[in-house]
Amino acid sequence: MFSVAVRGYGIVIWDGDGEWRTFGATDSHSAMLAARVEAALETVPVPSDDLDVREALLSIVGAGLLSADCDHAPGECDGENGFS
Repeated sequence: MFSVAVRGYGIVIWDGDGEWRTFGATDSHSAMLAARVEAALETVPVPSDDLDVREALLSIVGAGLLSADCDHAPGECDGENGFS
């Protein structure tokens, strides 16, 4: 599971089972974010893993990783930026 914030639109949560949800300040923001997520996910190769999906979602303009589940200690994950 990981979550990505997209500046000006809201948050995307990927549950790791191929399901995602968006949360925006308004229904319009949520709908626009969902469209951006769908467009980003079209670039993910089949088969893929969560890392491929995360990279695709992070390619959305204004996106940043908020949190990601892992088995490492704080600061030991590749690309960890201090958010948790």
